[in-house]
Amino acid sequence: MAGVPVELTPEDFEAVTQKPGMCVVDFWAPWCEPCHEFAPVFSEAAARFPDITFARLDAEAHEAVAEPLGIDAYPTIVAFKDGLEVRRVSEALSPEALDRLLVALRAVDVSEEERRKTNRERTEAGELPTGVPEGAIWDDGDEEWSFGPKDAKGRPHGTWRYWRADGTLCNECIMVQGNPHGPFRRFHEDGAVSQEGAFEQGQLHGPRTWIASDGFTSERMHEGGVSERVRKTVMHYDRGTVRQVEHFNGDGQRVVPSTGEPYPTRPAHLPEDAELREDLNQWAKVTLNADRERHGLTRFWDAQGQLLWEAEFDNGRRHGRYWSRAEDTYADFRVHFEEGRAEGDFACGEWALMDAQRAVVLKRDLGLAMDEQTLARSPVFSNLPRSAEGWRELAKEARADRRYREALLATARACATSLDVQPLKQGLEELTLPRTQDSARQVADSVVGNAGQAWAPMADALMRGGEAATLLRGYAVLLDQTDRPRAALDFLHAAMLLAPERKAYLFTRGLILLNLGVADQVQKDAEGLAEAEPDTARFLATYARALFPRFDFWAGQEPPSCTYDGLPEKPAQSLEAIQQLVRKYATRLQAIRGALLQRYKPGAAVSWLPPDLSGLLGNGPVELKQEEMELGEDEQVEIDETLNLEMGFADLTLMLRGDWSALSWLLWSCGETTFKMPTRIAPPAGYGQAAGQASQRLWQSRDRKFRGNSSATKPGQGFLFEGVALGDLHPNLVSIAERQYAETQAMFYWLNDPDNVSPWQSNLRGS
Repeated sequence: MAGVPVELTPEDFEAVTQKPGMCVVDFWAPWCEPCHEFAPVFSEAAARFPDITFARLDAEAHEAVAEPLGIDAYPTIVAFKDGLEVRRVSEALSPEALDRLLVALRAVDVSEEERRKTNRERTEAGELPTGVPEGAIWDDGDEEWSFGPKDAKGRPHGTWRYWRADGTLCNECIMVQGNPHGPFRRFHEDGAVSQEGAFEQGQLHGPRTWIASDGFTSERMHEGGVSERVRKTVMHYDRGTVRQVEHFNGDGQRVVPSTGEPYPTRPAHLPEDAELREDLNQWAKVTLNADRERHGLTRFWDAQGQLLWEAEFDNGRRHGRYWSRAEDTYADFRVHFEEGRAEGDFACGEWALMDAQRAVVLKRDLGLAMDEQTLARSPVFSNLPRSAEGWRELAKEARADRRYREALLATARACATSLDVQPLKQGLEELTLPRTQDSARQVADSVVGNAGQAWAPMADALMRGGEAATLLRGYAVLLDQTDRPRAALDFLHAAMLLAPERKAYLFTRGLILLNLGVADQVQKDAEGLAEAEPDTARFLATYARALFPRFDFWAGQEPPSCTYDGLPEKPAQSLEAIQQLVRKYATRLQAIRGALLQRYKPGAAVSWLPPDLSGLLGNGPVELKQEEMELGEDEQVEIDETLNLEMGFADLTLMLRGDWSALSWLLWSCGETTFKMPTRIAPPAGYGQAAGQASQRLWQSRDRKFRGNSSATKPGQGFLFEGVALGDLHPNLVSIAERQYAETQAMFYWLNDPDNVSPWQSNLRGS
């Protein structure tokens, strides 16, 4: 019925979309929120365009239709004309954008679309499309054909033209000795100009204009949040540097790019090239280099034209003078302005805080700026321990050289070692800018959130008065992630001394202690966290049990069970092969155990480590192979039994867990109940159930991991993992269960098929 979308089925899809005339299909999915938001927009358009057939297809329910069409995002709107697909858009369009698409559909010349389709097929076959001259060259990177004259050295020289894969002209420009020089134009598929401007010796110079099309086009214009109402954009260049950008509607009126609304009146005293930053509701005068990075003086004003801040930039980084309004920013209520310098984005040298009359209230030397590479190499981040006196000596040396960032960080480590926080508080008071509590926390939170994976920004925030406890905790997290847990613990303890009321820091300490293998203290921290953050405490306690389980004989502790059919009755590998695999598991486990022991002081008692399995290695460790193997004619499988013992502590313990589980079940499958070399194959009655259980639990873990709350395993349901039901496990802990059962399944796959060579074959870990 005209004016109402048709609900399609696989049976009528072809009949509806292939009939003469125009048709648009909305491919949607029931779980897709943008799809539901777009549905009324689509239905309302159907009433406005009665000459076009509107249809909807539940792509999830009818994968057999959607998958061959390559529909992999929702919603996707596909437009057909006379049975030919002429356009697809994978997003929820606004009513205005949808109307524009539908109007363009009316103007489509099907014979021209057929010609372009044929040309694309010719390009894919390496043949010239019709309309492209002989001698044209295809560029895979730009996905364009190009042709033009060359000079005596073989460089493009003269007028060059470029064509799309479909044979439509997309660009023409003048080349001089290999560089663009002079006017250029780009074109929409229908031949209308899409861009025009000029180059001067390879650099854009003067106005560069984008012109929108009412037809279908692959030319880019409405990107980065630019409204469909914008029909022309002019970017003014000065030898590669962008000086100004203007946007216009169809009537030639200047508009705000994101909304298409009329551009507001600029305050009279601002420079003519000051532009509105609509996201901030501020005016800005920004000079950009050829890479569109800030370069030179940048100034921002509020909506009424009051100067907010100005700074000098050098190729995208603050470098030089900086000035800003600073009311309600600093602890001294008199401060209204701040002024200082920056190098490479970081504050340095003398900074001044001034009152409303620009009189100086406070001056502070922020010392030398330190870039990312320099600070990252600093000894303050070393994982090697020092005495408190050693850290104080390092702080003294750094302070004498005006390396105040290092001085404060070294002082933090000294305080963590001595448990005396006063020197750190004194250093912060003497060296950093004194912000209000709210401002300090805002600075710290912003830097940790945006640049918490880098060394220099957090130190810079510390000098600018950012809240020290938050920043030191940020360093603790970064150090732990880069496998320096001892250093991480020092910074975290310094943060806890500064902010002892923050119970959440116990969670951070628990993660660091896990990386140090201090299992008992982690459980205590989880208990201390339980009242303030019970969910986090449960996660920490379960994570600790997962990394440091009780390494006894895991297999057969509960009767294995699964719901799969066609399970094996007994192993298919020979006793000799099984014995050799036991030696390989024992070799790996002994190597991991040794690597973990090396992380402790000699002679340390590590209660949680698994028992010594050297009794399974009568003649010592066996060879672990790394090779490739052919399976049939077309499949190649990699086998990698080797170990990377340089990985982090947690990864080593998880690898230990996976191998321990696999070895336990391997021995159990031969009838053993302890870690002894089997001398016969006597599988227990539940052997097949155990093999199936490993695969089923792996599938359940992956289903829970990837589908979350929509998985088949609901909260409170599923097998128990370290005392917690699978449905209640945090996603990170589900990944640990998945890893364990992937290793156990691989062992059973090997055990049940004599054609398999090793459990470490790359094809044995599917679900």
